[in-house]
Amino acid sequence: MFLNGFHRIQRNFRSSELVWLLVALTLSVAALSSVSFLADRMQRTFQLDARQLLAADLLLVADQPLPERFFQEAKDRQLQIAQTIVFPSMATTGSQSKLASLKAVSAQYPLRGQLQVSVAPVSTTATTPAASTTPDKGSVWLDPAMIASLNINVGDTISLGDRTFIVSGVLEREVDRGAGFMNFAPRIMMSLEDLPSTGLIGLGSRVTYRLLLAGSDSAITQYETWAKQWIASEDLRGLRIETLENAQPTMRKTLDRAERFLSLVALLTAMVAAVAIALSARRYVLKQADVCAVMKCLGASQAVILKSQLTILASLSLFAAIMGSAIGFAIQEVLMRILGNLVIADLSMVSIWPAIWSMLFSTFLLIGFAGPPLLSLVTISPIRLVRKELGVINIRVVWVALFGLTTCLALIAVAAQDWKLTFWISLSFGLAVLLFAVLANLSLRLCSALFSKWGANNFALRFALTSQTRSAGFAVMQITALGIALMALLMILLLRQDLLATWQGSIPVNAPNRFMINVQASQKESISNTLSTAGVDKPSFYPMVRARLIEVNGASIVPSDYAEDNARRLVDREFNLSYTEQLPEGNRITAGRWISGGAPEISLEAGIAKTLKLKLGDQMTFEVAGERVVAPITSLRKLDWGSMKVNFFVILPPVLLSDLPQSWITSYYQDPAKAGLDFQLAQSYPNLTIVDVASSLNQIQNVLDRLSSVLSLLFTFTIAAAILVLVSAIAATQDERFRSAALLKAVGASRRLLGRIAITELLLIGILAGALAGLAAGIAAWALGRFVLEIEFNAFAQSLGMGIAFGVTACLLAGYRFQKRIQNATAMECLREI
Repeated sequence: MFLNGFHRIQRNFRSSELVWLLVALTLSVAALSSVSFLADRMQRTFQLDARQLLAADLLLVADQPLPERFFQEAKDRQLQIAQTIVFPSMATTGSQSKLASLKAVSAQYPLRGQLQVSVAPVSTTATTPAASTTPDKGSVWLDPAMIASLNINVGDTISLGDRTFIVSGVLEREVDRGAGFMNFAPRIMMSLEDLPSTGLIGLGSRVTYRLLLAGSDSAITQYETWAKQWIASEDLRGLRIETLENAQPTMRKTLDRAERFLSLVALLTAMVAAVAIALSARRYVLKQADVCAVMKCLGASQAVILKSQLTILASLSLFAAIMGSAIGFAIQEVLMRILGNLVIADLSMVSIWPAIWSMLFSTFLLIGFAGPPLLSLVTISPIRLVRKELGVINIRVVWVALFGLTTCLALIAVAAQDWKLTFWISLSFGLAVLLFAVLANLSLRLCSALFSKWGANNFALRFALTSQTRSAGFAVMQITALGIALMALLMILLLRQDLLATWQGSIPVNAPNRFMINVQASQKESISNTLSTAGVDKPSFYPMVRARLIEVNGASIVPSDYAEDNARRLVDREFNLSYTEQLPEGNRITAGRWISGGAPEISLEAGIAKTLKLKLGDQMTFEVAGERVVAPITSLRKLDWGSMKVNFFVILPPVLLSDLPQSWITSYYQDPAKAGLDFQLAQSYPNLTIVDVASSLNQIQNVLDRLSSVLSLLFTFTIAAAILVLVSAIAATQDERFRSAALLKAVGASRRLLGRIAITELLLIGILAGALAGLAAGIAAWALGRFVLEIEFNAFAQSLGMGIAFGVTACLLAGYRFQKRIQNATAMECLREI
């Protein structure tokens, strides 16, 4: 059957409509299968390698040293034990320094999985595995990013705090590192036994303590049950348990969001391509109607014609599924290379399910969008040869279409792994199409009214406007489809370039580009003198007291009291409190009054208040080193994050906090030519952590560039689908265009005039589609900047110009071949094409 269908397709390939139908179907399958392959590999990796993502069977994570009871209980239950301690720290070598993520590990680490470490110099191509599973005492392992940043190699020395270590290996792969989104700083791994001698951990240090456990499933389950009960009974805060079921929750959430967003692009492509499929199928049916009518005249039954069309449909579906899956797999490999370490390092191999799903999707997509016009050929009447009329679509064909469309949407939901997402995207897509269609129709009418007098002497313009308004349905469809696709592409371009540039441009000149934390009170004066000697303006130091929110209005609170994830994280983590008598520069009171006198008062950032559902007058209770600090909220503040200065969410009067354990923080502007100052400070004050904001922004820029490259690649599918719609729509009005061309040629119209008419029509479609896309993309980018990123975006002219340029270019490219055919054909040839 399929072999016969392929032979028929091969014979019918002389019909360009069938070619476009196949291309549109293949494109739709390729877009969705590429995302499906990627999502399938990620999910399979989580299922197969969850233990490696934890480096253990069970993980306890805390922001302070774990009580000894957890270790003793694990030993009593004969579980394997390992420890890791992770925190940011400055690393120096020679005259260079770099902020690193330092990880101290015990000798038993990792309990599950295996590190990949090379002890060969980076300049060599050979890879020599390390002899031990963790760094030896007195040595460290650096990841490739750290090696490149400090320009050092295996065998060189590096300073960490009060100690100097030998770089003994390159950390190629770290099993439990997690997603690269949360780990901008390069990694340095050292032995846990060496950590105390560095003197790096002090008051105010941001440290994450992990206890890794491994054993039998029953023993791990019993220990987990005991740990949860003991945590609840002791009311321990800032401690969580990670298991195989919730391994790497942050990574899972990040990747789930990424998969969903990529699925949005694939869904958009599939929906746009579906329009091209329907248009191509309709045009193909018009071409095949006479053939089917002749077959009926020669005695062919409806069953014979039905079998013939079903064979073509099945063959098209199979061929598109194979080609689309192959292209999707190749695109998925490209996506993986672009993403690099932003996802899991070693993904599992793909399964067969995305390919099977692609075959099902192509089948039902054809049934839903190409089935009704193709099946209408069954009811064609021999009278078609005389009257040029198609048969009426009966109720059975309508039910087939509804079945195909419903099943297609179900398969898309399976691919997106979110029924709610599919519903809202389908609804949003429908509303966007409706809005664009209405605007396109109004624009056509407005252009026709405006140019009816102004263009009275311009025959090409007047004829093009008349033609478009006469076939308003097809014109609106072309403008809408191209406009939606262009809007998607423009959004990516604007977010990738203009919004980020606007954000960076909003930062004041000479704004602080360094943050210094973990400063001790006895170091403030000497650090200030060092900075002044180096030509840096005298910095202002701000006290920072670490505290935990334990009560609101006298009632104890726990993370589970809140539904939003952000609120839960705020309650579970420690707050950085500060004290001052003066309202900090860049802070603006939005409600209440500023702190005055020595009475207990709290000035709270407005966003935090909204997240935690707090208001003026509410009483907050913090715990600081065993001491309780209680005060009511007397003011809400709006912070100026764009100033790049130190800001605090919670500020209290000095009388409440000045005697409690604290460290200090400051920010300052450092001339890029004085990069050696970081090294000098790190050498003189090993406990300091100096954050280079410019470097962090560059790392964020790198992540955004890679993500936007992925989105741009997928949006190429969308643009291709839109061009297919444009080509199909142009072909759908081909008969009328050839009829008009024949009449014009018969009355003496020149090739030049026909060319001007065709170009005018294409320019009209491109300008309207581009203008709508540019305005919509500009408004969307403005809304995102205004309400999400809190920056000013005013590049509407650029968005409009880019939209019109892209729209005109796409239309001229899509209509070039058709325009040439009309110009070169004679009047009789034009009539034969009808």
